[in-house]
Amino acid sequence: MSDDRFLERLREDAAMLRYEPRDAFAWTRLAARVRERVNRPADVSQLLARWFRPIAASFLLLAVAAGVTVTWLERTQPTYPVETIASHPVEITVDGDIFSLTE
Repeated sequence: MSDDRFLERLREDAAMLRYEPRDAFAWTRLAARVRERVNRPADVSQLLARWFRPIAASFLLLAVAAGVTVTWLERTQPTYPVETIASHPVEITVDGDIFSLTE
């Protein structure tokens, strides 16, 4: 063991921040409020919120990842779509007739 008094000093410093009511009535009320908050059943809205928040966060993460990926792909492509379309003619065949969209 070391002779470091870190935890003792931490307790002494935290003692000033600790809330200690002077009378027994305040202690009883404080304990009852904590017990009530712990034992209170969850509402339907709270249950839905507990399920919805992680799902919404997952979708948000997916959307951000998709946005970053699309941006990265667009910046790394050497040719632009207009140049690609202009260099490759589009031909449509209907009943043996060939129609070209580049003419």
